[in-house]
Amino acid sequence: IAASVQAESMAAHTQAAAYASVAAPPATDFGLDDIGTYIYQISVSNPNPTTIGPSNLGLTDFLRHWARQSRILQGMARGICPWPAKINSLETSQAASVEYEDLEGDECDLQGVDWEDIGVTRRDARERRLLTYSNYVNLPGSDRWTPNLPDVALPRSESFFRFRRMDIRQNIHLAHFQLRHVFATSSRSRVFYPSIGAVQQFNPLSGHGRAIMRLSDAPASQISTLATGHGVLIAGGFGGEYILRHLDSGEPEDAACHEGVITSSISGITNHIDVHQARTSSVPLAAFASNDNVLRVLDVNTETWLSQETHDFAPNCTATSPDGRLRVMVGDTLDVVITAAESRLSGSGEPDITHRLSGHRDYGFACDWADDGWTIATAFQDKTVKIWDARRLTDSAGNAASLCTIRSEMAGVRSLRFSPVGSGRRVLVAAEEADFVNVIDARTFRSKQTIDVFGELGGISFENAGQDLMVLCCDRTRGGILQLERCGQGLEEEDRDWPRSVFTEGRRFRESASRRRRKAAALDVEVDPF
Repeated sequence: IAASVQAESMAAHTQAAAYASVAAPPATDFGLDDIGTYIYQISVSNPNPTTIGPSNLGLTDFLRHWARQSRILQGMARGICPWPAKINSLETSQAASVEYEDLEGDECDLQGVDWEDIGVTRRDARERRLLTYSNYVNLPGSDRWTPNLPDVALPRSESFFRFRRMDIRQNIHLAHFQLRHVFATSSRSRVFYPSIGAVQQFNPLSGHGRAIMRLSDAPASQISTLATGHGVLIAGGFGGEYILRHLDSGEPEDAACHEGVITSSISGITNHIDVHQARTSSVPLAAFASNDNVLRVLDVNTETWLSQETHDFAPNCTATSPDGRLRVMVGDTLDVVITAAESRLSGSGEPDITHRLSGHRDYGFACDWADDGWTIATAFQDKTVKIWDARRLTDSAGNAASLCTIRSEMAGVRSLRFSPVGSGRRVLVAAEEADFVNVIDARTFRSKQTIDVFGELGGISFENAGQDLMVLCCDRTRGGILQLERCGQGLEEEDRDWPRSVFTEGRRFRESASRRRRKAAALDVEVDPF
């Protein structure tokens, strides 16, 4: 995170309690005469009141702004616009969930929005959103496309996943507009996301939720990143602190959470946490990428720091290779950095950098390393995702050699996930800053599927051996947990899965092709794409 943004964020979170205490305006109907002056004191400027960032609106404020502009332009060619009274009804309605059977085109979409009742079509709303949404960049003009760039817009010709369910959750709190790794899952029935002052656990199968972690009462205590893996849940905060909980330890509730300090630096925001297994043992490790330019590795079992390395930029996201030898890192730099996960320079504090790869045009906030051991994806604010082959990161002249550069739909991609081995057709899921989830064919990188909602996105996760994809939507009125499931489960050809190698066999889902076909045939309904 850039230093200026860091300072603004800390100041904002010091005033979080004051923002939260401001009463919301009455949700009463209002007519066209006063629509030009009816403005929410806080929510109109940002979908999350305490979030510093570009003034992109949440769903209901987006609709109100659309209606207000149409009122200002009365007498000219107005066109169709949302009805203010219907927007209020949408905001005050108490939808709990949306099932596949509830979908009715414009009468009920993935978020349960009745666009016909509001007075516009979903297609019109999407077109307007594309025209008005502002993609945040640190370097002006970096996301502008020109014909000489290698960026490729992929055709939307695939159907990898279909909609299963959307659980509406109105207590989601996105604390920082650039950091979108605040969603974690440990199973289909345990998903975790941040609320104000706590981490919430939600069971999509039963619909029950509770606070599983509570932060200190300090004004700046907000969740900036969340990660789970190897039986542990870890949250990083704005003040350089972390909270750790062993999910299945059986510890009493009042002693289950362990707090610690990562750094006392004023620039101590925890940008990202990567939970992985040590290369030479079964010990879980956590790599903390902090905004003070330092990457620190924690032994989760003993809660002791094993190493730290200082970079010349703030790391915003890291991913460890399947064999545990290398680490890919992106941050407040235009380069993709590959380092040794276990540095030969241990104790010096200097990173053991093996490659610096150029090609991006802004700062980076997402990366992932596929289970095949050599496919790497990086995403920067320039609205591009680059694919790299770890076996050939540079050409014969030493220049960075990416396999392809994929352009996003509306905003920069801030979350990346490769599908796990054994889950069927291999895909790369790229969630943008808001609205769009791109499911890219990771075999050819020439086509994709897009799923779109209205709202800022907080993260993505695979569960059920890669058969389920979960997405966190952070809209304050129609946000929640979007659940998608594989289309044609069990029918994919095996050669479209990740190829067999020393990296994949230990991770491959142990289920025969014939059993997957029987499972698909036994489904009560035909699994067609949505």
